[in-house]
Amino acid sequence: MNKITNVVIVNDFDYIQGGASKVAIQTANIIKENNPNINVYFFSGDHNDLSNLNNSIINICTYQGEALKNKNKLKGAINGIYNFKAKKELNKLLNSLDNKETIIHIHGWTKCLSSSIYSSIFKMNFKNVLTLHDYFTACPNGGYFNYKTNKICKYNPMSVKCKKCNCDSRNYIFKIYRIIRQFVQNRIVKLNQNLQNVISISEFSENILKKTLNKNTNITRIYNPIDLDNEQQKVEFKNNEYYLYVGRVSKEKGVDIFCKALTELQLKGIVVGDGSERLLLEKQYPNIEFVGWKNSTQVKEYMKKARALIFPSRWYEGAPLTPLEILQYGIPCIISDSCAGIDYLKDSYNGISFSIEKDDLTDKITEFENKIDKINFNIENFVNSNYYNKIMELYTKILNKEQ
Repeated sequence: MNKITNVVIVNDFDYIQGGASKVAIQTANIIKENNPNINVYFFSGDHNDLSNLNNSIINICTYQGEALKNKNKLKGAINGIYNFKAKKELNKLLNSLDNKETIIHIHGWTKCLSSSIYSSIFKMNFKNVLTLHDYFTACPNGGYFNYKTNKICKYNPMSVKCKKCNCDSRNYIFKIYRIIRQFVQNRIVKLNQNLQNVISISEFSENILKKTLNKNTNITRIYNPIDLDNEQQKVEFKNNEYYLYVGRVSKEKGVDIFCKALTELQLKGIVVGDGSERLLLEKQYPNIEFVGWKNSTQVKEYMKKARALIFPSRWYEGAPLTPLEILQYGIPCIISDSCAGIDYLKDSYNGISFSIEKDDLTDKITEFENKIDKINFNIENFVNSNYYNKIMELYTKILNKEQ
């Protein structure tokens, strides 16, 4: 049996830029902390000094930044479709490693690195696994979401209707770019027989994606690790005053629904986070308190003082971490049924769900208040304390499986 000597974590960013980056960094740190003898490499396309990677992890970055934020628009577009530098730098790393002792774990590649990384991985016969944090393996904009209508898109990805649809948050030129990128990506990744192993992070997202994957692709569900508070003190949430939103303040996140419902009910709400919609919503809903981005310690303090977390996502969010992080304190959640957060929910047990299509959050907050004495908690099924063991078990299985 081949022994795992090297693990290469691949992600666009080496700092917490979103949920996928957070899990990629956590994965690298967890492996190194549990097994110091394994060489852990973190390969990325954008660096930030706030990166919280373990100091003993070998950090390799192309320092190119996000493709679509490149001042040279043409160069940025080319890098987004096929990043030659990322391929070259990854080749250098892989040439120094034994493919019989190395596993490559990809988390994110669409914003900086591009699908060119797979050209290197497949050509050099390295065993690999991809965590499906989003829907970029199928959908050109990664979310099955129409940013013009603020609704979930029902078109088959890359169908004629999909290609004609102006669903990008900016304009149709960017949609054309995404179509080209998806076409190249499909040729390299999705249609390649070497994409044999993926990790799904929720039942919800797996049900959406499994029909779009190669028929030879093996799917293993491993829930994301979450930030557990060592104390995990239970909070008397019924005595708390405000409803809480934590996350990016953007259209697909449904923060406007949060603000509208609480304003109508004359209830107090706090938004922790920042994004493109913040200034507009602050002006429109002066009664809602917007506090901006906060670090994980500060976020936990806001959580402990909340009556409930409202998670109003409009899109097929794959496995939101925030609901799990607040449930550990015994604080309930009110979650949109359009995202995987409902995987964690049992109505009247640890929260309540609402339909984003009907926009009935106001009614469900009222219903929640009426049921508040019946709310109870148990999230053991979703607190993934065995993440390291499950990941290493999968790595070993993949590494020792014949092609």
